[in-house]
Order: sequence, then structure tokens, then C-alpha cells
Amino acid sequence: MNKKIFYGPQTKASLENFPFDYHRTLREFIYAMVMIKKAAATANYKAGKLDKNQSEKIVTACDEILKGKYDDQFVVSAHHGGAGTSPHMNVNEVIGNLSGTHPNDHVNASQSTNDVNPSALKIASIKLTEKLLDSLLYLIKVMDEKSKEYRDVRKLGRTHIQDAVPTTLGAELASYRDILIRDHKRIGDSLEYFYELNLGGTAVGNSINAPEVYIKNVYLELQKVTGIKNLKPLENLMSGTSSDTDFCFLSSAVNILCLDISKIALDLRFMNSGPRGGIGEISFKELQPGSSIMPGKVNPIVAETMNQTYYLVSGKNLSIHQAAEGAQLELGVMLPIIADSLITILKTVETALRLFADRGIKNIVVNRERCLEHLEKSTAYSTLLTPILGYDTVSKVVKESVATGRTMRKIILEKELLSEAELEKLLVL
Repeated sequence: MNKKIFYGPQTKASLENFPFDYHRTLREFIYAMVMIKKAAATANYKAGKLDKNQSEKIVTACDEILKGKYDDQFVVSAHHGGAGTSPHMNVNEVIGNLSGTHPNDHVNASQSTNDVNPSALKIASIKLTEKLLDSLLYLIKVMDEKSKEYRDVRKLGRTHIQDAVPTTLGAELASYRDILIRDHKRIGDSLEYFYELNLGGTAVGNSINAPEVYIKNVYLELQKVTGIKNLKPLENLMSGTSSDTDFCFLSSAVNILCLDISKIALDLRFMNSGPRGGIGEISFKELQPGSSIMPGKVNPIVAETMNQTYYLVSGKNLSIHQAAEGAQLELGVMLPIIADSLITILKTVETALRLFADRGIKNIVVNRERCLEHLEKSTAYSTLLTPILGYDTVSKVVKESVATGRTMRKIILEKELLSEAELEKLLVL
């Protein structure tokens, strides 16, 4: 930790005004702003707004910050008013004091909070979403492997949580895999709008104090600094200053992914119920004691975490949408809560996806005997048998099975309606 303080009076004012010191502005957002400052320093030199020495000192200071050496200097709360001026000036002041330049005149030359912050959030979101998508692909791979492993496990399919028709556990897992594949595409598509920034628009999007040569070069430099090759200015810079709905698009796509995963987790918890007093078709390997009072209890803790991840994401997604609606005229003034909520969503979900794959899906243990028992005790075969034996005959078999408790299989074989081989061939799913 640095004993010396490198931030200045505007940061100190923010600390007094917004004393939410338990939750500071997230590092990913800070670093994205620093990347913009580094690119802007070079672009401003080329535009004649900074001399070579000023530009180089700012670039050096940014590089040191991006190495993590001054993380303790970024102290403002994530929860504040002012459209993001507080963390932005925190960044400007630290860079200015480290470089011996003026935070406004030099570090912030050709810029405004209103174009830097939305652009920084898009850069941070791209990087975090790419990691999230990689983790989602990993979960899809694990789900695919499990679907193939259990493709021959016959079980009872259920609708309305009632006995329905036969299926396999492999088929259920394959359906989850394909749902996640659609989620992957949906999230990837939502990034289309994140490569278009309003950087260069300054205060309201009309580029006051930002020379044309600066705007041209800042994007070229930003591509180098971030490693994101297709960054470009919005055709209408004011549209990116006044509207934050691009962030709503991404958060909604991730929210849908979490909704799907939560549903999958609920399905697995349902099949896991018991193990003796419930369905008990699957179980999860024990990861920790399930109770402080009941010895030997094993709870589906990872699946429960997935449900809670969705609840968290859903709440923050709503916050993002409400904050975007709260923009007035030429400025999306509620960007601070959008930035904090979106970055939290992306980081949390990326971790949750890996957790679900490695400690959830991989840890499924299948009770094949229990799956078959439920299937055999049910009347699920009736739908498959109707085209072969006819509706009336199958209805009689079903009624007898329900009345006597004997399985449909036993009744069919006893009545010689089908042979064992014929029945087995019919039941291959």
C-alpha cells in the first residue's frame, strides 16, 4: 500500500459527499478509464494539445497504474451522484500527480466524464463478456459430455411435475446444452453495439474542445492499448452520450442466460430430492456438510448457488434498465449504478458458470436403478404402445396397472400382447 496520497481535492470532496466506503468503484471500470487516458495522451500530443514530455509522463503513469501498483488510490464509492465525475476525477488526479501534469488541463484534455465513462464501461464490458463467453463454452462442453455419458439412462419424463412419457437423462442434458448454445449466441450478438463508442463527443456529443485529429487518433491508440481491434466512433456521438440502452441489451441477454441456468438448477434439485424420501434419480457428490444438526445430510449447494445467482442478476438487470430510463436530455446521468451493476453481473456470472460446470454438472451421480424403477412403475409407456396395440387395449392395461400396482411391462408380457424383445425394441429412445 502506498503511504503517500496521489489523489486530490475532487476525490476528497467525493469521499465526504458519498461516504459509502464499503463498496468502491470496481477496478475493471477504473482500468478501462486509465486505458482511455493513455490513448488520449498520445492522441492529444498528435493534435498539438500536449507536448511530448507531458504525453510520455501521462503514458508512463497509466502503465504503472495498470500494473496494479496504485490500486489503493482509487477510493471513491461506486454509489454516487454526478454521472461518474467522482471516479473519473479520481483517475485524472492520480494520473496527474504521478506524472506531474494537471488533471484537467492535461490528463483530461479533449475529454469529458460524459464520453470517457460510457466508453470505459463498454471496454470493460467487452473484456469481461469475452471471459464469460469462454466459461459458457466450457459449461456447454461439460454438459455435452454428460449428455453422451447418460444417453442410455432411461427415465420418466414429466410434464406439470406429473408422469408423462419415457425419455433419457442424456436427452434432458442435451436439451440443456442446446439452450445454453442459444444463450451464447444471444450474448455474443449483444456485443455488436459495444465496439461503437462516444469517445470524442465530450460533454453532450457535439465534440466541443475535441479536435478532429484527436478523435481520429484516439481510436487508433485505444485499439493498441486495449487490444480490441474494431473500436470506432458512433456515427452520432450524441446518441451514445444521451442513451445507455446498449448496456441494457447486454445485461438482458446475460439475465436470460441466468434464468435458463436457474431453471436447469431447479430441475436438477427436483431430480436430486430425497434421496430416500424424494425422487432420488440423481445426487451430487458431497462438497461440504449439509447441516449443523443433521449428520450425513448432503445439500445441492451448487445448484442453489445458481438459483441465487439468477436472483442477484435479475435485480441488477432491473437496476440497469431503470437507470437507463433515468437519463435526461443529452446525458445518461445514472451511469454509476449501471457500471457497478453490469460489471458485477459479468464477473459474478463468469465465476458461476465455471462453478456450475466443475462442481455441479461434473459431480452428478446417477441412480440408474431408481430412474428405471420410476419409469417401470409409471404408465408412461402407454403413449408409445398406443400406435401398436391400440388405444382401447392400452387403456385396459393402464387401468389394470393402476388398480393392482403391477407394472405395465408385467401385464403386457403375461397377456402376451408383445414379446420381451418386441417391447424392448419399442422402448429404445
